[in-house]
Amino acid sequence: MSGAAQHEIEQAYAHPFGAQIDRAALSQRLDAAGGWEAKSRLLVQLARELPGLPEQEKNDTNRVSGCESTVWLITRWQDGRLQVAADSDSRVIKGLLTLLLTAYHNRSADEIQRFDIEAWLASLGLVRFLSASRGNGIRAIATRIIEASRQPAG
Repeated sequence: MSGAAQHEIEQAYAHPFGAQIDRAALSQRLDAAGGWEAKSRLLVQLARELPGLPEQEKNDTNRVSGCESTVWLITRWQDGRLQVAADSDSRVIKGLLTLLLTAYHNRSADEIQRFDIEAWLASLGLVRFLSASRGNGIRAIATRIIEASRQPAG
């Protein structure tokens, strides 16, 4: 892999979700947003902070099946924590990806496997606003991350 390609991948993992923006901070921001339109606007705004994946990573291997929109997901282990990067061709889905990255990025395998994404989304008041296809997509992405957390580090 060229130095430029490696730099692009490093940038994809350098998003603020799960690090500077943690679950508690995102929960507070979404609570303050009020109704679905305000929450949706906030998620789309946050999605602007999500770097895209390098073009070479937007391939069938990294594509998440079960999503209506195109979603690509890459993971790697670093210091015993799973790093997660993702991208989508949809702004709305990129907004939802910020939720998943906040939930799972830079977590240990145990933290990932114990976390209940459905309960967290319900506590944020988001479940009732998700269409069936978006809910299925979120579950497919979460499942892919959980499966990656079961693979040995390194």
